Amino acid sequence: MNHMSSGSNSTCQMSDMLWNWDVIDTCFISSGWHNTTRGAFAASCIGVVFMAILLELLRRISRDYDKLILKQLSSVSEKTKNYRIRRATPLQQLIRSLIHTVIFGLAYLLMLLVMSYNGYLIFSILIGTGIGKFFCDWLILGVESTSNEDEPTVCCG
Repeated sequence: MNHMSSGSNSTCQMSDMLWNWDVIDTCFISSGWHNTTRGAFAASCIGVVFMAILLELLRRISRDYDKLILKQLSSVSEKTKNYRIRRATPLQQLIRSLIHTVIFGLAYLLMLLVMSYNGYLIFSILIGTGIGKFFCDWLILGVESTSNEDEPTVCCG
């Protein structure tokens, strides 16, 4: 199935849901994302790697922000000895919702790119999520601290 791109005589190569390794004249998501050269395709792959890394980073930010809110709520409850149900403020919930929306949108775009069945893009997504997981979601097990210090450092902990 070939689609004409706007303003150009070249066509987008789309291989009807079949695994492919097409590089030149490929279009992803829309005809506006038309790769006419190997360099443009390489830039697309690099951009997709960064999109996947960004997705992992935003997931980490979301978890850390939730932990921050929980810590704030629990410290308020401890100070006042008030153990009633507490909720995030409207601003905190708005920020949580915005982060979630961006995460959902990025994940959806990456899913649409996978549906192009282009091997290079699929491997770019896998590489990006692997790099993102490695750098943005480092597993750290802490020891419960009884002092007022936040966290021990790597060299002193």
